Amino acid sequence: MQTTIDILKIDIECSEWSAFDAILASPRSLSRVKQLLVEFHPCGARAGKTSREFLGFWRTLREIDRLGFKLWRAWDNSACRFRSSRVRGAVFYGCFNAYYLNVNYLT
Repeated sequence: MQTTIDILKIDIECSEWSAFDAILASPRSLSRVKQLLVEFHPCGARAGKTSREFLGFWRTLREIDRLGFKLWRAWDNSACRFRSSRVRGAVFYGCFNAYYLNVNYLT
């Protein structure tokens, strides 16, 4: 009997990137997941400070999409809010939440 996972939530404070590296190395591991909720943090190798880091971030998102997970909703995470010292009064968000649906389960 195969188990189907209705919702998989990944909220592991910057470790989501190494988790996705391992998951995407064996993409069948997500094949029985219907919905994926992820809190993304731009840090480590995906901090976006260099073009290489930025491309790594987008490659990971592209691979998630390629597995059949389509972005249904994304929003800024207010827990990661900060004020810019360069732009007066500007508020930015350092992480965001994403909610994906696996279209392979849509009927």
